[in-house]
Amino acid sequence: MPSSILSDDLVRKVMDFYANFSRDTIPLIDEIYTRDVEFIDPVHRLEGSLALKSYFRRLAENMQDYEMQYIDKLEGDDSACLSWEMSFVHSSLNSGRPVRVRGISLIKYTSKIYYHEDRYDLGALIYEHVPVLGAATRYLKNRLS
Repeated sequence: MPSSILSDDLVRKVMDFYANFSRDTIPLIDEIYTRDVEFIDPVHRLEGSLALKSYFRRLAENMQDYEMQYIDKLEGDDSACLSWEMSFVHSSLNSGRPVRVRGISLIKYTSKIYYHEDRYDLGALIYEHVPVLGAATRYLKNRLS
């Protein structure tokens, strides 16, 4: 198979993984990520598929009504950039109402993903939805605009 077809399949697999993310999909990590994957987001820097599985297990336990929609996709020979909007409910955030956040994922791969970096507004994800921090974050954003 040509490498472009393999890369298309891998990018589609990772998009499907996050679009259908749940406790049941976590075993698919082994098909998508290398054992020594480096995963970075504004809160974590994880090394290895075991750490990634553990992190995702905790996420799956605490989220309800999760939804991931992709906005755009740019692919290179061995990397892709995916823009997305995520929505979920977490009992500790936003008084149990849905939280929405937009972000971008950069993935680098050979036959599997060895580097995954997510970028998103941590304030929009967490700080704005915690009672005391939320008020302070919204106040600061209003003052800066």
